[in-house]
Amino acid sequence: MKSEFKNQLITGIKTSPIIYIPHFHYSFVDEVITELLGMHSGNTSIVGLDKNSILEFDISQGLIDFYTKEQEKDLDIYSNLMTYLRDIVDYNSHFNTEKIFLFKNFAEVLQDNKVISLLNLFASKYENGFYDDLVTIIIVSPEPISDLPLSIQKFMTVIDILPPNVDEIKTYLIECIGDNCLSNSRAKKDVDEMVRTLQGLQMYEVKQTLKTVLSLTNHRLSRRAISLALEEKKRIVKKSGIIEIIDTDVKFEDVGGLQRLQEDLKVKSRIFSNLGDAVKYNIPIPKGILIIGMPGCGKSMIAQATANKFGVSLLRLDVSRLMGKYVGESEANLRMALATAEAAHPCVLWIDEIEKAFAGSNNSNGDNDMLVMRMMGHFLTWMQERKTPVYIVATANDVMRPEFMRKGRFDEVYYVNFPEEAERAEILRKKIAKRYSTQKDSLFDFSDVGDCTSVVKSMYGEYGGFSGSEIECVLNMVLEDKFSQYLVSKDEFRDEEFKPSMIKITRRDFEVAVEKIKGSVMSNQKGKKINRDELIREKTSIERIRDMQSIYNFVNAKG
Repeated sequence: MKSEFKNQLITGIKTSPIIYIPHFHYSFVDEVITELLGMHSGNTSIVGLDKNSILEFDISQGLIDFYTKEQEKDLDIYSNLMTYLRDIVDYNSHFNTEKIFLFKNFAEVLQDNKVISLLNLFASKYENGFYDDLVTIIIVSPEPISDLPLSIQKFMTVIDILPPNVDEIKTYLIECIGDNCLSNSRAKKDVDEMVRTLQGLQMYEVKQTLKTVLSLTNHRLSRRAISLALEEKKRIVKKSGIIEIIDTDVKFEDVGGLQRLQEDLKVKSRIFSNLGDAVKYNIPIPKGILIIGMPGCGKSMIAQATANKFGVSLLRLDVSRLMGKYVGESEANLRMALATAEAAHPCVLWIDEIEKAFAGSNNSNGDNDMLVMRMMGHFLTWMQERKTPVYIVATANDVMRPEFMRKGRFDEVYYVNFPEEAERAEILRKKIAKRYSTQKDSLFDFSDVGDCTSVVKSMYGEYGGFSGSEIECVLNMVLEDKFSQYLVSKDEFRDEEFKPSMIKITRRDFEVAVEKIKGSVMSNQKGKKINRDELIREKTSIERIRDMQSIYNFVNAKG
């Protein structure tokens, strides 16, 4: 991370009039600049400047010494920002050696038209060769460049501070706990796991997390330390409001049906678990999948089970939080989210209801559609060009733009239909088994319920069988109704301790529950109710999905 940032900064100083660093890690920037000005190649520093070639301006104090952070008494005439900027533009005689002008927390000032005009003039003079030597303005501020006026953005080179890589985290970790942490294979494994846990955090966040964790574990690396670090990471990541780390214990064994999809993902998991060998033999890194289907059909469970099978973290991207109210904010949010996912590799990035971010309105007019196209272009480019092992599981409840369907975007696009009778029975069996580990502890009369096949015969709607979530609703209703009946008739059991034998759930109980909710299920499957007086009939979500399935011939997740 540091070396890459340093190289970009060297290039920027040599080629750009204005460098913008959208971050608040000021001490890190100071550290890198100090190193650059002290790195020598022959008689000059690596950027052709010496350590006295920099001045820093503080909005509250005026001109300050870069190294001591004390006010420049000899140049107190520059307590006024506009005077300072005008003399920079004119390259006043006061600046006979200074070549780098550093501003921090400067974004708010950049809304001032006079400031913008002076910076534009500076950039124009730079382009026209007014400054014979290297002269660069560096602005460090936490706001994304999209918050800045468009008139100045075009003159800026943006340099991001990326999270540290594995080697940088590991080096710092060993510095904290000593070389004895590598004394045996168990200790080495703990080090590697802690490093994986801290991936995706900025260096200052890594330091803060380790300081907190090690203070609670007597400065020793342990399973508890790793667990505490993970919880701290979750809190840090969640602060963005866009990405969060999800804990999941869902396994493929918990998912009913979707056999083809499950088998394909098991193949991908083997490759993902052996990326070193895969890259060595030019086997492509799995990119991800798009799953299209109606809600409640197991798409979210598949995303969670995939992360579990791959043995990596599950990051969930909340697409509803991507959209900002300011120009450029949405794109900046997307870039930040994808950068976070890349930094946390290897991981599964779950993008739930992706169509909400990229569906648009199917016409090419309007600001919203232009925004959607820009975001979609950035996302698709990132998908094709990224080199890091971030496996995407994107789910959609409605149709997607055709651009997403082209081969090469996702490894595969899957179509998830409502479960058939045998699949409904499998889903119900698994949901019962998850609640009751043995038949002995169960409330169900298995002599009547049997293998659940006869129970699910009535579970169908206008478009197909009840979805997995609808089956769970039926199960919950049955359990609630029977337990309520038990409570009403409790007197017959007197003060006996409750036992499963006091309640027995039969096939008839399921039939009653199905009839109760069938109307709402059919309405949900049909989708949005259409006003009969409308001249143009809109298609429901499932009708649109099936139309797209017939056009693109998505892979059937069932096999």
